Amino acid sequence: MVELIDYSDKYGKRIGMKYPYNPDLNNALKTRIGFPGVKWDGEQKVWSIQDNRNIILIAAEALVDFGLDGEELYNRANIHPRDQKNPDDCWVEEVGTRLKVHWPYIKDTDLRENVRLAIRSIDGRKFEPLAKCWSIPLAQGKILYNTMKDLYPPLAEAILDCDAAVHDVWDSIRRVEMSGAATLTDEDLVAIDRRLESRIPPHLELYPFQKVGVAFAEASNGRCLIGDEMGIGKTIQAIAYAALNPARPALVVCPANVKYNWQKEIKKWLPAETVQVIDSGKAELIAADFYVINYDLMGKKLDELLKVNPRLTIIDEAHYLKNKKAKRTVATMTLARFCPKVVALSGTAIASRPKEFFNILNLLRPDEFSSEWNFLQSYCDPFHNGWGWNFDGASNTKELNERTRDVCIRRLKSEVLPDLPPKTRQFLPIRLTADQRDMYDVAQDEWEQRLNEYYLNGEPIPPGTMLNMLSDLRHKCGTIKIPYACDWIREYNSSTGKPVIVFAHHKDVIKGIHLALDKEYNVACITGETAPKARQAIVNGFQEGAIDVLLCNTIAAKEGLTLTKADTVLFIEREWVPSDEEQAEARVHRIGQESSSVHSVYLSCMNTIDEHFDRVVEQKRQVVKAVLDGGDVEERKSLVKELVKKMKADRDWKWEEVFE
Repeated sequence: MVELIDYSDKYGKRIGMKYPYNPDLNNALKTRIGFPGVKWDGEQKVWSIQDNRNIILIAAEALVDFGLDGEELYNRANIHPRDQKNPDDCWVEEVGTRLKVHWPYIKDTDLRENVRLAIRSIDGRKFEPLAKCWSIPLAQGKILYNTMKDLYPPLAEAILDCDAAVHDVWDSIRRVEMSGAATLTDEDLVAIDRRLESRIPPHLELYPFQKVGVAFAEASNGRCLIGDEMGIGKTIQAIAYAALNPARPALVVCPANVKYNWQKEIKKWLPAETVQVIDSGKAELIAADFYVINYDLMGKKLDELLKVNPRLTIIDEAHYLKNKKAKRTVATMTLARFCPKVVALSGTAIASRPKEFFNILNLLRPDEFSSEWNFLQSYCDPFHNGWGWNFDGASNTKELNERTRDVCIRRLKSEVLPDLPPKTRQFLPIRLTADQRDMYDVAQDEWEQRLNEYYLNGEPIPPGTMLNMLSDLRHKCGTIKIPYACDWIREYNSSTGKPVIVFAHHKDVIKGIHLALDKEYNVACITGETAPKARQAIVNGFQEGAIDVLLCNTIAAKEGLTLTKADTVLFIEREWVPSDEEQAEARVHRIGQESSSVHSVYLSCMNTIDEHFDRVVEQKRQVVKAVLDGGDVEERKSLVKELVKKMKADRDWKWEEVFE
C-alpha cells in the first residue's frame, strides 16, 4: 500500500510517498530520478518527488517494478487505464513478446478492485501510459487466463481470441497433463520411436515414461526442468532430447565428478557424435558436437563458450545454482540467456526454502519469473526483522506448485517403475565395550564442562559450538564402529558373495576400514579427492565385478553414479540432511537393478549421539527436501537444536542451550 501526501518546500510542490521499508526501491528512485527530483524527508519520514508529470511517471513505474501500487501516481499524471477507444469491450493484442490487456470500466467496485489486483499480481506486468493499458509477458497469458476465467470471464474470452495467447494457454495445459505422466498415447509413443530409431543404436530403447520426459522437453521448446526422482534416468532423457534436436554444438554443465560419466553416456547413445571433456581452464576448445564442463570451470571458460555458441545447454544437478552470487551461477545464467534451449536436471530441485528455486525458474523462463522480489514476497513468507528482509520461509506453496507444473516434470520411482525392487532400511545397534564407553563418556563430559562455562559466565552458547560438539561425538562413534563394520562386511560377503558399498563421512573412518580389509578383498575408495577419470574407472570396475568393497564419502559419491552391481549399502555415519543419504541409496536403487530387493543398513552405537541422530533424522526425512550440495545450513541448525535438546534431557545436563 502506498499513501500519497501533498505539500511544498523550497523546490516547489511535492508528493510524499509512504510505503513499507524497501531499500532496493529507494535506490531505484534515487538512480532513476536523482536529487532534487526525489529526496528523503526526514521530518515526515517519507520519500518525496517533485509534482512533475515525467518524474511522476518514472516513480510510478519504479513502484510497480517493486510490487507496489502505482495507479494513484498514474492518475496524478492524467493517465487512466480505462480510457480506451472501445469502452464497452475487452480485448487482448500481441505486441512483440507482450500482451496488451484492455477492459472497460467496471461499475462493481469489488470486482474492479479484484481485476486490478489480479493483473498486478502477475510477474512482469507493467502499466503502459501511452497505450493506457496494462501489458504482461506473452508467457504469462496462461496465468491471466486461469485467473480471469472465474473472476472476470469476458477478459478470459478475450485472451482466447488472441492467437498468440491461446497457443500458449493450450501448450501450457498440454505440459501440465504430461508433468506427472508415466506414458503417452500410443500414437505419440510411436511418433517418438520413429524419430529416435534413426538417431540412437537399435539395441537401446527408452522406457515409456522417459519418452514422456522427452516429449515434455519438446513441448516446452527446450526450456524445462526434468525433476524426476533419483535413479529414473534423467541423463538419458536429456540425451534423447538432444538426439531429436540435432542443432550443435551442445553443452553439458555438471559437477566435476560426473563429467566422464556424461561422456560415456553420450558415446553410448549417440556414437556418431564427438565429445570434448573440458578438464582445465587452460584446455583449448576444439570442434565438437558436445562439450562437457564442470561448474567450477564455467567462469574461466565463459567467453570461449559464448564464442562456440551452444544451441542446447544441459544443466545437470541444477540445484548447484542456488547461490545467485556464486561465479558458477553467474556464468551459467549468462550463457543460458544466449542459448535458445536449456534443459535443467535435478532430483532435489524442490527446495525446503523456495527462495533457492528462483534461479532455476528465472534461468528457464525469464519472462514468467522475472522479478526475484515478487517471487520472494509471494512464496517465501517474508518478514522484516528490523535489519532487513528474511525470506527463509515458505508460503503459498500450492500456488507455486501450480505455476511450475508446466516448467517442471517430476515422477517418482513408485509411479513409473513399479517393478523396481522394494527398498528397506535396517538399523543395527552396537553395544560399546567398557573401554569404548569410557572414551565416549569422557568426550561428552568434556563438552558438557565447556558448555557449562558459557552458562556460568552468563554467555549464550553459539550454535557453532553446539555443531562442533555434535560433530566431534559423531566422529568418535564413526571411529568406534570401524571393527564392527569390518566384521559385518566379512559376514555379508561370506554368506552372499555379493559386493557391497560402504558410506562414511570422515576420511580416517574410510581409511581405517580400507586398511583392515585391503588384504582380504579387492577394495576401492571414492572420496572428494578422487579425480574424475579415476572415479569413472572405479565405477566401471565395480560394475564389471572387479571390486568387492567400495568405500565412499557420502557427499562425494551421492551423485552421478550407477552402482547396480550391488544391492546393499552400509552406512557407518549419518549425514545432516536426509536427502544426502537418499541420493547415496539411489546409487543402487535405480534402473538396472536386477535384485529382488535393495537394503540400506545403518550401524548405530547404543546410548550415544547415534541413537539421537537416528530418531531426529528419520523424523526429518519425511519433510526435508534439501537442495544444497554440502548440506542445508538451516536444516543443520534445526537438527542441532533438536539433538541437543534430546541429549540434555537424557543426561540431565544443568546448562541451558541458548542460541544466538
